[in-house]
Amino acid sequence: MKNPADDTRRKLGQRIRELRKSAGITQEELGERAELNYKFIGELERGQVNVSLDSIVRIAEALRVKIGDLFSKEKISVQKVTVKEKSPLSKFSPQELHLIKKTLRLLNRTFSKV
Repeated sequence: MKNPADDTRRKLGQRIRELRKSAGITQEELGERAELNYKFIGELERGQVNVSLDSIVRIAEALRVKIGDLFSKEKISVQKVTVKEKSPLSKFSPQELHLIKKTLRLLNRTFSKV
């Protein structure tokens, strides 16, 4: 017999993946924004884990959507995050920004194990 909770987890995960991709961010970036491990984000998107209400709230905030949007089939537009011209990061090239993000992720992974 099929468990209805399994189907709900799978659908929620698919919806989070859809909204994340629509926002143009990676699982790592969503994890950083939501202060959740990127591996957990991947497991969640695959419907492999239960998710707490606290995590749902963090994910919705990180995606800049309402919590109900995570459970809706309706197409919504997710605001993509862009670097503003006056931002201190605007002076860096896309390659430099990529390297900075990669370095920050590596540092985050390194120090989260301590």
